[in-house]
Order: sequence, then structure tokens, then C-alpha cells
Amino acid sequence: MKALRFILPILLILAVIALLAYQGLVEKSLETSDLTKGLIIILGGIGTMFKKPKQRPVANKKALYQKAYPEFIQEPFAEDPKLEKKFYDAVHDYNRDKPAAAIAKLEKLRRECQRTADLRAVTVFTGLCLDDMGRYQEAMQQYDAARKIKDCSTLASNMGLCNQRLGHFDRAAELYEEAIQLDSHNAIAYNNLSALFFAQGEYENALDAARDALECNAKLPQALSTAAICCKLLGYEADYETYYRRAVAAGYDGEKIKRVIKKLDASV
Repeated sequence: MKALRFILPILLILAVIALLAYQGLVEKSLETSDLTKGLIIILGGIGTMFKKPKQRPVANKKALYQKAYPEFIQEPFAEDPKLEKKFYDAVHDYNRDKPAAAIAKLEKLRRECQRTADLRAVTVFTGLCLDDMGRYQEAMQQYDAARKIKDCSTLASNMGLCNQRLGHFDRAAELYEEAIQLDSHNAIAYNNLSALFFAQGEYENALDAARDALECNAKLPQALSTAAICCKLLGYEADYETYYRRAVAAGYDGEKIKRVIKKLDASV
């Protein structure tokens, strides 16, 4: 039993890391929420290995999620412990990939909102849940409403990604730029802009945005792979080798990068 306390969390952590790498390198669909959820699971796995046997898996949801979502959570329902608990239960459902259950809780809480901090938190997480469910137009409405209460870079970037998935590429680019203006260190916004340029075959612009993302986060999976692929396609062999080695050193399958390059070369 003691061994299982270590083996199962380690397997979970490795699976999450592999999934994030796959999303970033192969599917090119990495989002802020994916990274945040992955980090929460990894931290939870580490905590499980070192917790006392009788401790609950999530000892303090409030502390955990306030730390994970500082842009979205500013003491919602702080004046009512019962409503506060219900809110963090809803956030917990979202993080366990149960968006429908989370929305049901959040909609009940919406009627109880007394402060802007309450309403904004409920609105943001409703948007995140709708986004996870692929209901992008509805998600954007929630993000937009939350931004009118208090703007932030991540919400602008999320709106950009929703627009991109709906095929509104020009608007997506505008929103990524808005996100960058709100926070020049938002690696995900640069990364999303890079992915948008890459999908449109604008490899020089995609490379510039990927480099900006790597300035903010040197180990961002998609940015590393995109930079390597763009350099190869643009004929920047020395830079390609550098980004390729960095990607492989970070644990990514170099053969996948080569297959993407080969496929794109063949289509030119």
C-alpha cells in the first residue's frame, strides 16, 4: 500500500506531462487552461505522495484555486462561507473535466451574486466550462461580460482562440494582440498568435511570435516545435538545429517534428 502511494501519483504525473506534450507538439491546441489544469494535477499528485494517509486529497480547495487562477478569483462570496464553498466546488468540477456539473452550480450561484467579484468569477468559469464543451460563441459572450467588469490578458487570449476555432482569423489576431498589450509577458497569447500565423502559412510571422513566446517561457512545447519547423521551412538551418535540439532535450519526439516538415514540404 505504501508503494502505491508513490507509484500511482508518479504514473499520473507522467501521463499528464505526456498529454501536454502531445497537445502542444502534435495537435497544436495548447491553452492556458490546459497548462493550469495540468499543473494542478501534477501538484496534487506530488501532494498525494507526501500527505498523511488520513488527509483528504484536496485539503483546501480555496487556497489551491486562488493560487491557480489569480486573474479570475478575487475573493468571490467572501462574505458568505456557504456560497463560497459552493463556488469552489464548481471550480473543482471544472478542473475534474465536469463542465456541465460546474455550470449547473455556477448558474445557481449567479442568482446569489451581490458583488462584482462574485459575478465576475461566476461569469469567467461559466465561460471556461462552455469553452471546454466546444460552445465557443456562448463562451465568448461570458468572457466578454467578464472583461467588461475587469479586463485581463488571459480572457482576451481565450476569446481569440474561440474566434480562431470558429474561423474568424482576423478577429482572433486582434484579440491576441489585445492580450499582449494587456500583458507583454503572456507566453500563451504569443503562442496562440504564432499558431494562427502558422496555420495560415505565414511562417516568418509565426516564427517571430514563437520566439516572443519563448522569451516569456523558454520551455513552452508548441512554441519550441513551431520555431523549429518554421526555421526549417524558411531555410534557417542553424536556428532549426538549435530549436530542434531544445525540443528533443525537453523530451519531445524529434521524429514528429520531421514528419510535419516533410508533410509541409510536400504540399508546397
